[in-house]
Amino acid sequence: MRFSAKGEYGVLAVFELAQHVEETPLQAKTIAKNQQIPLRFLEQVLSGLRKAGLIESVRGAQGGYVLSRPPSEIRISDVLEAIEGPIGPSNRPSGNDDRFHPYEIEPGEDILKPIWEEVRAAVMKILESITIQDICERKKDKDKQKVLMYHI
Repeated sequence: MRFSAKGEYGVLAVFELAQHVEETPLQAKTIAKNQQIPLRFLEQVLSGLRKAGLIESVRGAQGGYVLSRPPSEIRISDVLEAIEGPIGPSNRPSGNDDRFHPYEIEPGEDILKPIWEEVRAAVMKILESITIQDICERKKDKDKQKVLMYHI
């Protein structure tokens, strides 16, 4: 199972919007700067998130992007699937052509298939259990710890 930089940037972009949910819409350049995402790449990510209905674009001088749902209702799995497509084990390098498969396996007897399904189910369980709001709360907790640490 692989997640691309595009998927990670999608999660970071939604996270950034969630941190500013009470404010005016955020422009792409602000999101890119705050999360250190290349602007051109972010624009592609935002387009995918908008098409999936996770964010909305607001036009005008004070325009930008806003979440279309509360952060507590957006799961990491929602964002990754909007960007990456269905989450599952990565394809073998050889694709559907088993000529290069390292083991002699009769068609239909792929011993690893059930294992990959278990892995996919476990990963999905985790990704579906964490919301963008959870990430925001983790960030707040981390920031509190930084404030409490001081040196004499």
